[in-house]
Formats: sequence, C-alpha cells, structure tokens
Amino acid sequence: MGQGKTEVLALIGSPRKQGNTDIMADEVLEGAKMAGASTSKIYLDDYQVRPIAEVADNTRQRDDPRRDDDFPPLLERFLSADVIVWSTPVYWQGPSAQMKCFLDRMSSYFNHPKYIERFKGKGHIVLCAFGSPEKQHGDWVTKPMKLTVEVLHGLYLGDVCASVYQKGKVKQMPEVLEACQKLGTNAVRTIREQTG
Repeated sequence: MGQGKTEVLALIGSPRKQGNTDIMADEVLEGAKMAGASTSKIYLDDYQVRPIAEVADNTRQRDDPRRDDDFPPLLERFLSADVIVWSTPVYWQGPSAQMKCFLDRMSSYFNHPKYIERFKGKGHIVLCAFGSPEKQHGDWVTKPMKLTVEVLHGLYLGDVCASVYQKGKVKQMPEVLEACQKLGTNAVRTIREQTG
C-alpha cells in the first residue's frame, strides 16, 4: 500500500453472476476506477474453499490443514489488495456460505507472525442485498463485518445494503447504484490519504 496504484478487490459471495450483489460490486469498482484505482473481482463460488478445519487455540501458532484447496492463492490476492469489497446476499441471517468459508479460513492466518502485518491497514467496503423490505436485515452482514474489520486492524469505509430480491433488479435502483459508485471513489481517496 502507498506505492503505485491502489488495488481494489471485490469478493463476490453470491453463486449468481450478474445478481444484485455482483452488480453492486461492479458499481463500486467503477467508482474506484474513476479515482484511478486498478480493480479485480473474485467469484468465490468458482473456487473450492472448504470450511475451516480444527486449528490451534493460539491464533499465532495456527496452521491451515486444508491449504491444499483454492484458499491460499485467493488469500494472496486478498493480501495484495489495498481495499476489499465484501459483497454478499443475506442468507439465513448472515453472509453466504461461500463468503463465510472464506472468512473462517482467515482464522489460520490473520494473527500468524508471517501474515499479520499484511492484513493491517486495508480498507473494507461491505455490500449486501436481501429479500425482506425491512432495512435492518442488512445488519446481519454489516454488524459482524464491522467487528471483523476491527479484528483485522483495517478501516471500515462504509456499506450499501439493498432491499431487492429478483436477480438483477438492483439495476432499476439508481440510488443504490449511485451510492455504490460514490463509495468506491471515496474509498480509494480515503485509503490514499491514510497511506500517504
């Protein structure tokens, strides 16, 4: 961070490409590009990331017994980014299983001496979509993610949550798309200011 272009990585937790959270992430990435960042996107459903295995109680001494799957190269892309966009639908009062597996697997790395400094100082954006008309349903994702960012010693840059169910319908919600794009632009500017 702080050298060269700001890297923004979107992690898509939905199994639906061109679904609502995918579209929202595209808008964040577009806003980031407008601020001069380079962007990329990972569809977590395209990879085999198994649930976390048994690990040591001491987070500084953990090993990842399942590192023979796709998680380690995905983690490397995560660690190389300056801003992470966590984009997931709300499934059963939480993020998708794809996103949850990614989050859980970080438990073997986030406090390990070899990796700890690479987790720190990143910007984090959270996007979510849910079928309920009640806006607080976004809290099922945003509240735990705020705590996650705190544990990772990152910077929570904001979130956009949308009450939308049908695939792709968020395209008809200009206020949501605009908020996502603005968040992407502002996130890049904020991270640049933080890293000097």
